Amino acid sequence: MAAKTKNSRPGFGRASDRTDGVKHIMKCPNCGAEFEVSESECPYCGYINPGGAEAKFMRGLEDKRRELDKVDDEAREDYKSEFKKGAGSTAKKIIIAAVIIGLLILGFIAMDRMIFNRNQDAKAEMVWEHENFPVYDEMYENEEYEDLMERIANDSEDGHSVWNWEDYDEFMAKAEELWG
Repeated sequence: MAAKTKNSRPGFGRASDRTDGVKHIMKCPNCGAEFEVSESECPYCGYINPGGAEAKFMRGLEDKRRELDKVDDEAREDYKSEFKKGAGSTAKKIIIAAVIIGLLILGFIAMDRMIFNRNQDAKAEMVWEHENFPVYDEMYENEEYEDLMERIANDSEDGHSVWNWEDYDEFMAKAEELWG
């Protein structure tokens, strides 16, 4: 064996603190596989190793800091001015989003009112049916077919739901027989 190994308790200690040259191994609490403590995740099941993930993040952060140190002042100023331009663009996007949200809210309010009006219309139609269908029944029982047919035609022209009358289909078949 080229490297020394030492078992470590999973998830304890920071991988970045281990600089003793010993290869520290941990057992994955999820799948039981062994891997180095410095790895950010189990290579077998993907379990996140907090210590290794932190070390990886810190290395990446340090790399970015070094890259930024290399950037000269002029480039920083260019970056700042581009950032400010982007901020103005962001404000415009926020305003546009707010207008769209406002329009959507108004649309929902309008839709709610239309539904409310439809419900009111449906309620009025139910009241009309409750008042008029008994009259239809009486005319049908008394065989006043011509008057009933005229009334149904007039009520239908007025937009009432005469077809909801329970004897509507039967009466229409009888009317077809009588008047063809």
